[in-house]
Amino acid sequence: MWRTALFFGLIGSVTLNVYLFMQLNVLTIENKFQQEVRVHPQQRDAQMKKDKIKSIENVNDIDSRKRSQQVANKIKQSIDAKDYFNARFLINTLANDHEAELPEVRLFWLQATEALIQQKSFTHAEDSISAYLAFEPDDGDFLYLQVDLYWQQQLPLLAIKYAYEVQYHVYNEVSNRNAINYARARVQQHADVLISTNLWLELRDLVEEVIIFDPQSLNLQWLFVRAQFELGEFEYARNAIEPLLSEPNYKIKALALLAEIEAALRKPQSIPLSRQGEHFIVQALMNDTFKVSLMLDTGASISLLSEPAFEALSQYSEVTYIKNINLNTAGGTVTASIYQVAEFAIQGYIVNDFVFAVSPSYVTEGNDGLLGMNFLSAFDFHIDQNNSLLILKNK
Repeated sequence: MWRTALFFGLIGSVTLNVYLFMQLNVLTIENKFQQEVRVHPQQRDAQMKKDKIKSIENVNDIDSRKRSQQVANKIKQSIDAKDYFNARFLINTLANDHEAELPEVRLFWLQATEALIQQKSFTHAEDSISAYLAFEPDDGDFLYLQVDLYWQQQLPLLAIKYAYEVQYHVYNEVSNRNAINYARARVQQHADVLISTNLWLELRDLVEEVIIFDPQSLNLQWLFVRAQFELGEFEYARNAIEPLLSEPNYKIKALALLAEIEAALRKPQSIPLSRQGEHFIVQALMNDTFKVSLMLDTGASISLLSEPAFEALSQYSEVTYIKNINLNTAGGTVTASIYQVAEFAIQGYIVNDFVFAVSPSYVTEGNDGLLGMNFLSAFDFHIDQNNSLLILKNK
């Protein structure tokens, strides 16, 4: 009996302890919750606000990237459609709001323009380059592409001009020096072509144009002296070569050329002639701009141009009508018109206010007319038929 009473007493004690323990935990949890509510309500609200703002920002960031990509795609579409005005407008918008897309768009624009030049679509290429440089005038790749555009169009002077202007769009010494060297290389490239074809007048004109951009270039001075020498302008060449005689990189060849200049000044000028059957052809220059090939004719009192040559001359230079005259020719008497130009020259030997006839009956292949005695008699001259040379000497 006592065992049963002991058992039920033990069961009751355990049940009471469990009940009291559970009540104690409930009170502890309630107190802790009430304490958290009482101490941290502002912090909880602040955190909730931060989470909301972050969520909004993430949504806005996604929308911004979408809009940025849409603008970039519209720019590419405008470039493909060759609507460069719209592309320039859109890329300004992109730069203001979505700068991350710029490198991709710039590369697309650059490659599209390069393709236009390769396809010889020069007008579109020029519009494309102009539009981009209006947005970013210091972009070196587009600036050099502009040079290449004009070079491919066989406009070397314009290409060289823009090549020299690149130096004003760079902002460190190395890039500046590279830009100048690039421009000088273009000059030399074009000069080599002119020298190889004996276009000395064009070379002299080239130097006179480019020296404005690069007055310190010794190479330009050297090219100028060479052109003057080849054109028979010996006095000018002797004066122009003086500064090069003391330059280490030019001294030796300058001294050698000076010796040739001095020798040429001491003897009559030998002008090479080309043969046309039994006749000799000489190259001449009218008004310092228009080249003609004339057959030497010591029996002609006045020089003569064919009608096609005269029409070409009239497009490039000023001529003055004088009068009509009758000319005695092998075919009989013909009427010719007399004109005058300000200057006529053969390798530096010049006759001012030079008159010549234009005859519709003069038709021949291989030359533009006749060189008569109204030029030759202004000098002591001799025709060296064995060596095909015209020897001229000032009287």
